[in-house]
Amino acid sequence: MNPVDVTPSAGPGCWRWPLLPKPSAAGQSPLFLVVHGHAGGQIPQVITELLNDLAQARQAPVWLQALTADPLELPQGQSLLLVPLLLTPGSHARSDVPGIRDRLRREGHQVCTLPFLGAWGPWLEHLRALNAPAVLHHPLRPGVADRYLSALSRYLGVPCLSADRSAPSDAAALPLALAPNRMTAHLRTDVSPCLALLERPATRQFLFNLLLDLP
Repeated sequence: MNPVDVTPSAGPGCWRWPLLPKPSAAGQSPLFLVVHGHAGGQIPQVITELLNDLAQARQAPVWLQALTADPLELPQGQSLLLVPLLLTPGSHARSDVPGIRDRLRREGHQVCTLPFLGAWGPWLEHLRALNAPAVLHHPLRPGVADRYLSALSRYLGVPCLSADRSAPSDAAALPLALAPNRMTAHLRTDVSPCLALLERPATRQFLFNLLLDLP
């Protein structure tokens, strides 16, 4: 698997996007983050808390667009980074995110779009360092996302299992879910809590540092 410009480092703070401009004297760029969201546009608390902390640390706006919510309206004339917090290259990453980018540009904003989170080199290194026995994912259609999971399995050195074919013994596997959802709830047991990624303190801090480090 070839993540986007992978040069593994000791930590996310040592890693940079080489083609992005450095922060200006005015400070860091506003971020426009895209997440799946729940029905009705609801956003899980673990995500909103992370991004509230991020906005304070960056001292710059951080907007959050759930794919299940109505489009956000931004102040005029923004120059922002569009960051898809999506873990696989499914239809959301390949169709919805470009649509959001195009809409923002039509509204007069300058938009630089980053790859989906699941393609970031340091993120993949972090997942591999968790040493999970397997990875669980939502059922996916054959195609790009399916091939991505095959490559991810080779990169991590563990099987990627579809949640609809998982067994109770798979509760120790790592779920490909930033926030708690039906998949993690279904697999949660008294013995193994099947924590979502942002429920794991080390992973939450790692993602926070990655986003904080953006220009």
